[in-house]
Amino acid sequence: MASTPLTSTAEEKRAALRARLSSVAARDETAERYRRHANPYIARMLDGLGIDVHYVRGQGTRLYDGAGNEYLDFAGAYGALPFGHNPPEMWKAISAVRDSGEPSITLPSVLGASALLAERLAAVAPGHLDQVWQCNSGAEAVEAALKLARAATGRRLVVSTRNSFHGKTLGALSATGRPRYQTPFGAPSAGFHHIAFGDPEALRQIFGEHPEDIAAFIVEPVQGEGGIVPAPPGYLATARELCTRYGAKLIVDEVQTGLGRTGRLFACEHHDVVPDIMPLAKALGGGMVPIGAVVFGQDSLTEDFGLRHTSTFGGNAFCSRVGVGAVELLTADDRALVRQVARRGDHLLAGLREVASRHPELVADVRGQGLLLGVQLSDDPDLHARQGLFRSLADQEGLAGFLCGYLLRNEGIRLAPAYFASSVLRVEPPLNVSEADCDTLLGALDRGLDVIERGDSARFFAHLLPASERPAPAASPEEDASAAPRPTRLRPREGEPRWAFIAHPTDLASYESYDGRLGLPGEQVRVLFDRMNQCRNVDTAAAMLVGRCRVETDTGESSYGEVFALPYGAQRLLDMPSAQSTALVQEAVDDAVARGAQLVGLGAYTSVITANATALRDVPVPVTTGNAYTVAAAVDGLEEAARQQDIELGEACCVVLGGAGAIGLASSLLLSEKVGRLVLVGNPAHRARSERRLAAALESVVGHLMEADDAPHAGALARSVRTRASSGASARAIAADLVEQGLLTASVDAEAVLPAGDLVLAATSTPDQLIQPELVRRDAAVCDVSQPPNVGPRLKAARPDLRVVAGGLVQLPGGRDLGVDFGVPSGVTYACTAETMVLAHRLHDPVVSHGDKLSVDLVRMLRDEARKLGYRLYLPTDTDHQRQGGPHA
Repeated sequence: MASTPLTSTAEEKRAALRARLSSVAARDETAERYRRHANPYIARMLDGLGIDVHYVRGQGTRLYDGAGNEYLDFAGAYGALPFGHNPPEMWKAISAVRDSGEPSITLPSVLGASALLAERLAAVAPGHLDQVWQCNSGAEAVEAALKLARAATGRRLVVSTRNSFHGKTLGALSATGRPRYQTPFGAPSAGFHHIAFGDPEALRQIFGEHPEDIAAFIVEPVQGEGGIVPAPPGYLATARELCTRYGAKLIVDEVQTGLGRTGRLFACEHHDVVPDIMPLAKALGGGMVPIGAVVFGQDSLTEDFGLRHTSTFGGNAFCSRVGVGAVELLTADDRALVRQVARRGDHLLAGLREVASRHPELVADVRGQGLLLGVQLSDDPDLHARQGLFRSLADQEGLAGFLCGYLLRNEGIRLAPAYFASSVLRVEPPLNVSEADCDTLLGALDRGLDVIERGDSARFFAHLLPASERPAPAASPEEDASAAPRPTRLRPREGEPRWAFIAHPTDLASYESYDGRLGLPGEQVRVLFDRMNQCRNVDTAAAMLVGRCRVETDTGESSYGEVFALPYGAQRLLDMPSAQSTALVQEAVDDAVARGAQLVGLGAYTSVITANATALRDVPVPVTTGNAYTVAAAVDGLEEAARQQDIELGEACCVVLGGAGAIGLASSLLLSEKVGRLVLVGNPAHRARSERRLAAALESVVGHLMEADDAPHAGALARSVRTRASSGASARAIAADLVEQGLLTASVDAEAVLPAGDLVLAATSTPDQLIQPELVRRDAAVCDVSQPPNVGPRLKAARPDLRVVAGGLVQLPGGRDLGVDFGVPSGVTYACTAETMVLAHRLHDPVVSHGDKLSVDLVRMLRDEARKLGYRLYLPTDTDHQRQGGPHA
């Protein structure tokens, strides 16, 4: 299939690209082979971002996939494509090696091609740097630089900067300033110290503290993976002066910046600084071969290094000849290409800043040198108001990565985020990129940012869905006049209680409610979440920030909260190994505390999988499950539903699904005081265990009633217990007697006992819809506090005689809208969330729901505290169309 020429109009090109992409299979054979046998983790990440393209041809700044789609490459292999793909000059050098018959690997011998490359590099290197050692990569070049410095100085301490990147071999990784990338591999090794980048005072301090210990200071003139951050003026000069004064070696890492990338042959030339040691790589291979080199002065060379640091493949003739060709091309015509880089870089930088000026809130910064530029997107989630996916990705600094996928699939533009600073788009095209190519990028980026700014998540994420399931896009961005509401930026006030709430999507309806502008059914949103989950890396939090809110109570108090959601549904969490799911919640809690939370609440299955928070370790703040206030709201909701159905509690039969669980049992204790009969239902999947727990629960009910005050509205069950207790019988004996009389029942067969219930309370941890229309007694009252709900949409439609309430819903003080979409009406939230809000005002005397046993006194206390603050039971009318099971329930 012919490729789409970039000379066509932008809209024609985008339309053709979208049409062809729709015809391509979701995963081709090559991608599957890569996933299975090469690197499944990278494969999943590429798939999640939508950049899992297999390129079959490359020429200059263009790449082509198997379907003939054309892409403009502005990622540039992280700087390893100085002349684009398949440059003819490099193929000429390769052909010359083939035609000459020159042997490539001849150690030990005099290496002629290697010597020629060394001479050419020495001729163009700054100052006195006339020695060259060759290797195969940038990481090897850095390793050699570190060994050179230590051997030359007889010292061991190496100072580097935070957020730096120097490679992934052990020494280079030890110099790299990113702990989360080091720890799994036992780095940093001894003898490495990291300081702030660009801070001359930090440099002076470390040299002052270790005047005779420092072997080298290694620094990038532009931090690449750290976010395209140039060294500030005077910083490298200060480093040069300090290294000279204290006898240390200055290593300027030019692996990415060297050989023309910044508009000078070497970036250190911008600072008029000559290092002692200078690692090179990437561009030296001409975009064709792996090669690295270290350029240094004779004052850094020692016999130890010369004789003991060698390489089998370093200096091979094949790569050396290509390296010679690359240097010749860069230095031809008085370095004409390098001077062009400076001009092109100025044009591109000005264009990027103009694009940024049209999106001042979305683009935080544009920076860099030459053709190593970075566009930093804002990580402020408040910019995206209620736009769920955009808001969460911004908070996790993941928006840039998905923008790369959008641009690739919709505009044919290839970009990549910075490795460590994932909110930064790396703009790093081949050095011979044309001005027209730069303008094409600028137009595409402007359109992509506009899609984000309008909150058009349907358009932005459509390419991640199977072609048959993608929503129809608007004819053009201009026709979509809808815009996200202007955000309200919330920040905690001084001294204000701070809480966090952690949950996850509970059912397909909650997926659907997460981002209404997607316009997708829940199943498709779940597919989208699953793909996005594949992109998690070590710097990504386990849970996504989905909202910030301030709660103001009727008593004039306020609290500030942040709501997080694990991007996994209920069934996925249940299917995970318990250690894995618990670790996800632990990480989310730890992240919330690190952000300032003084209290953390757990919602939905985050409580279940952590054994009601007991599996969490070393959390320095109170953690509450939300179960106690859920019990209060559930009991109140069921009683109100009974009143509306004219059900007399004192003689009614109440069936509690999940009766041996924390919520079910505590609810049963309270209901037992007023109802006539009580049936507790357990999980049939674990029959023996359930039967033991149910027997204990029945005994607990009797024990509770034996100690409860004699209330005037006590039901038949409570009156029977007190009558029997007056004879001195034990709780176990009384329970057995009541079971015999049918006033107390334990069962693992919900279908058998549900028809007896005048009142039904569902408080299970199963994702199944247990309460089917044919099982419920006529004119019964049903309250469902399970998440996901045990009541399905079929029940309400088939049984209008029932009063069905989504228990656990409460109205916020004053009915105020939190600005967080819980999948419930405005001004309403779930009781488990409300418990966290209520307890935020008791940080001086923290009392939380924790573990399997809930105190009835705690339930009553929370009910009273909530009422005082202005929380009220919410019972929707038949005209309310709220979705049960919101995304953070």
